[in-house]
Amino acid sequence: MNRSAVLKWEEMYDARLSMMNRDYMVDDWSKRSDDYSESRKTDNYRYGRSVHEILFKNGVVSPKTRMIEVGSGPGTFVIPFADKISHVTAVEPADGMKERIRENAKEAGLSNFDILSSIWQEVDVDGLSKSFDLTISSTVIWMFRDIVEQIRRMEKVSSGYCCLCAGIDSKAHTGDELWNALLGDKPRPTFPEYPLTYDILYEEGIHPEVRIIEHESRRSPENIMKMHQVFFNLFTDMNPDKEEIIRDHVMNHLENGQYVMRFKTAVIWWKARDM
Repeated sequence: MNRSAVLKWEEMYDARLSMMNRDYMVDDWSKRSDDYSESRKTDNYRYGRSVHEILFKNGVVSPKTRMIEVGSGPGTFVIPFADKISHVTAVEPADGMKERIRENAKEAGLSNFDILSSIWQEVDVDGLSKSFDLTISSTVIWMFRDIVEQIRRMEKVSSGYCCLCAGIDSKAHTGDELWNALLGDKPRPTFPEYPLTYDILYEEGIHPEVRIIEHESRRSPENIMKMHQVFFNLFTDMNPDKEEIIRDHVMNHLENGQYVMRFKTAVIWWKARDM
């Protein structure tokens, strides 16, 4: 089997890791729970609702659907899906993110969800075999070096479909200006998702459907500064001078008092194979 896409994925993963002082830890996501929650709630969860609309129109989800979300964060899909389908299971290890899920669900008046407190790689997929109608994940798969194994695990728990929502611009979350101000000419990492994920699926014999959506996130100055501090601390030792550079960057790029980031995301889905 031709595995050129998988090899490219592994090479990019290893290259990114070699640039970092350390890899992400679960606690990093707890530190980011406030900013991440704020971003996902933009325009009343417009991102998640757009994904649901696409999947509903194409017969992937219905009011009877039971869904598992891999790497839920603050409820990326839990909140916008739970009021339209039967049940959502959120796989999320970070305490801060789990707190945001509960808070956001309470705010939305939702209770048809549960939280599986674990990283996805440690979930007992044999025990959950074919328990769900849909496995879904958003901008998480870049964390998996063994992407094919994790995709197969996603298929294992689904009796219906799998869906990956993959970012198209892998550098959109930092921007050249801020990266160069803090790290000079140090090479920037890439977080490959789409179209490389499509190529990997194709090599696996999967021919998925794809739709492209545009969306944005809005954060307060305080939350976007925290986001940048957590991110850049993985690549350099933060100090007051660097924090001031981040602050100046943020304050010079506000739109009506908020920091706006615009994205394109590929919504990729396919019928889960028997694993």
